[in-house]
Amino acid sequence: MFRHLAIATLSGTILGVSLIAQVRTVPVREATVLVPKGSIYYKTVGRGQPILIVHGGPGMDHRYLYPHLVDLARDHRLIFYDQRGTGASQVKLTDKTVTIEQFVSDIDAVRRHLGINRINILGHSWGGLLAVHYTVRHPLNVRSLMLINSSGLTGEAQQEFFKNLDSMRSDEEKEEIKAIDKDPAYIAGDLDLYKRRSELQIKPYFFDLEKLPKLAYEVSPLTVKNNEQVRTWIWRQLLQYDLRPQASRIRAPTLILHSDHDVIPQSVAEETNDTIPRSTLVIMKDNGHYSFVEQNKEFLEEVRKFLKTVRGP
Repeated sequence: MFRHLAIATLSGTILGVSLIAQVRTVPVREATVLVPKGSIYYKTVGRGQPILIVHGGPGMDHRYLYPHLVDLARDHRLIFYDQRGTGASQVKLTDKTVTIEQFVSDIDAVRRHLGINRINILGHSWGGLLAVHYTVRHPLNVRSLMLINSSGLTGEAQQEFFKNLDSMRSDEEKEEIKAIDKDPAYIAGDLDLYKRRSELQIKPYFFDLEKLPKLAYEVSPLTVKNNEQVRTWIWRQLLQYDLRPQASRIRAPTLILHSDHDVIPQSVAEETNDTIPRSTLVIMKDNGHYSFVEQNKEFLEEVRKFLKTVRGP
């Protein structure tokens, strides 16, 4: 399905000169890719060098990223997709179908379906780690790698993240999250309970809590239904692993963009930077885990600056 999205810019900003809106329309396409046991939903926006956007979670979908990254469609073809079991990606879920290997295969299914040989990949949080998993398995398919507030390369890094997150919540907030997790209505996919749990879950991820409402987005019913199960199955696979030996062989130019107040410790980003040979580490000041929400303009500038350095087909 094709449609067009209008993106407006402003010009004529010198003292008293009226602003003139310049509107560009960019093509938008939504479709699905058939995979074993189901299908993967994707949306493409814009034209130019393609960037595949890998959302975080596990158990979320692309919708929280879309409004904050879509401005990149001025210069690039953005490919958003929903990981299996979330958003609009309908896949039969079992502990055999919800694996890192299957998530990697889904990325490649989207790439092949779109006929792209080499792709830029931007991954946020868990999506950054998934992007690394994809890159070490398919190095020739990756033109560049952008790890945004990304999870670490080892199980120890995940444990450090969990400890840090736990220390940033009050006892009352922890108890309320536990109560919601046990509530049959939440387990059945109650939207209001999902939103409340998300509020409690996300609060430590922001440096400036006044900007937290900017993350508001429409929640997919499938994400609400499957969030807990997908997250549980994937996190189990992330507690005992070490991706550093494989990541040290990545040759794609890599941007590691992190924040000084991220719930994922800065030391995790520094270790990733030390591991990947052609990487550049950028630390955004006075910012949290959702860097593209709290400081969107600065975030987009860093991404564009990096992409201008990427050469080759």
